Amino acid sequence: MAADLVGFSRLVSADEEKVIAKLRRLRSETIDPMISEHDGRIVKTMGDGLLVEFSSSSAAVRMAVALQDQMQELEAKEAVDDRFQFRIGINSGEVVVQGEDVLGDCVNIAARLESLAPPGGICVGRTVFELVDGKIDTKLTPLGPQQVKNIPHPIDAWRVEIDGVVTQPAGIPGRDRASIAVLPFENMSSDPEQDFLADGIVEDVITELSRFRDLFVMARNSSFAYKGTSKDVRQIAKELGVEYIVEGSVRRAGNRLRVTAQLIETESGTHVWAERWDRTIDDLFSLQDELTGAIVSAVQPELGAHERALTLSKPVESLSVWELCHRASDWQARIDAEKFDECERLLRRALELEPDNVRALVHFSRLQVSRVFLGIGRDRDAELADCLAAGRRAVELDGRNDEAHRALGISLVAAGRFDEALNTIERGLSLNPNNSGLHYSRSFCWLRPPYEFPDRVEADTNMALKLSPRDPLKVHCHGLTGQAWLASGKPGCEDKARAAFELAAHEANTIWPYIATAAALNVRQGNTERARDFLSAALGRTPNASLAKLSNAFPNPWWTASWARIAEAGELLVELGLPRE
Repeated sequence: MAADLVGFSRLVSADEEKVIAKLRRLRSETIDPMISEHDGRIVKTMGDGLLVEFSSSSAAVRMAVALQDQMQELEAKEAVDDRFQFRIGINSGEVVVQGEDVLGDCVNIAARLESLAPPGGICVGRTVFELVDGKIDTKLTPLGPQQVKNIPHPIDAWRVEIDGVVTQPAGIPGRDRASIAVLPFENMSSDPEQDFLADGIVEDVITELSRFRDLFVMARNSSFAYKGTSKDVRQIAKELGVEYIVEGSVRRAGNRLRVTAQLIETESGTHVWAERWDRTIDDLFSLQDELTGAIVSAVQPELGAHERALTLSKPVESLSVWELCHRASDWQARIDAEKFDECERLLRRALELEPDNVRALVHFSRLQVSRVFLGIGRDRDAELADCLAAGRRAVELDGRNDEAHRALGISLVAAGRFDEALNTIERGLSLNPNNSGLHYSRSFCWLRPPYEFPDRVEADTNMALKLSPRDPLKVHCHGLTGQAWLASGKPGCEDKARAAFELAAHEANTIWPYIATAAALNVRQGNTERARDFLSAALGRTPNASLAKLSNAFPNPWWTASWARIAEAGELLVELGLPRE
């Protein structure tokens, strides 16, 4: 617990002797006895401040509430400007013991939580909230993620409500990430013992969603407090301080199980997404794992898509860093040089506002590496240096951020450092195995001469598609699989490549080289009319397409190796109407 006297310097400048004497008396008669009564130990004093260690979070919060209540009573008769008021921050975690002192992130965060508290108030961290929620009578109000001085990542904070304390909004303007709560799923079966299955799925979904660092996920204890209640989701969201709710049901009949889930944006009540799964119960634990993965892999990308859509209605000047990143992500998904320029403008604005914002660094790194891979930038060397530098910085700032490892890993692929890239991406997967982008990025690690692992590329892209079937990267999953099979030269590679490029060609956000390659593979196999249709679609999308541009469509070695396998098909495409130059 970190405590600090509000306005100490101002009070001392008015009457130093009186203020110091009053503080000493307050310590000896009130504060120190209270700390002792709640099994606390004063670690050190810092002028007007205290650092106190307790044996439990509950004891720390109870002591803090008792102190703030007592201070209101003691100071009620004082003039407003002369009153003693403390801010208190409480955090729980490991510390480094050095003599009688304690050090570490836990202590630093307690001090930052104290700075977020209103005068006479208390703020606690996520761990404290999870430990005391439901065990103390006092209400705790979520403040959401807070960016504070000298802590590289946002900290989740709750305000302990104290009667008579005037509260003001804490933290910086704008949101830092989306907030979500997963409510207990309703057991629709006639057997009440099936509650364990519904609860188990929800607990696993909460755990897996928490792996995504761009989501603020409400703790299990808070979500399960609403089990069996009939409250409206908007009211629950207001009480929990979240923007999204996941709710669902589980129904078992004999050996069959039906699970439903839906994602609700609570301000408007919009149903963003809903799905139903019907399964046969064989291995209950495997089924629970499967349903957890299905729900998580659907909720996270759908929520991201909804967030991106919300930013499009706002002027750029009013967007927070979080919103700028979402708007930029929407532009980047359109795979166009002009759209990439707009994306860069948004991300550079975000980095001007917060140079060490991990999310902005990740998006900037991914933008620049996309330019490198697609060959639609201005200076490949500069863009490669940019994506590497931004990826490294993101990992330095938050080593447990899976997206930071993804950004650095794919940048290392672009630099041709495949082994380093694989290690980096697999570190990200160990942090969050449900991140579809990491599986997609790992597929690049197998695209190294002599291109012997098309099956590994396909396995990773298939997993990415399974985890995020509506992802804008879907088109590149198919395109990359096609390139891997072509470059390998393995038996049957052209059939597998043709199937992959045809899938890519039918995606809404496809690019003309994928369509033209589907045409080339069809004309090689004698499917002339089918090839003609694909070529017409490619020219309709990009009228200035040509054979020269197709053979150099992407500035990477695996495309060169892929096209070399079917280069003679180029002449057949020219006969069908593709300009040579």
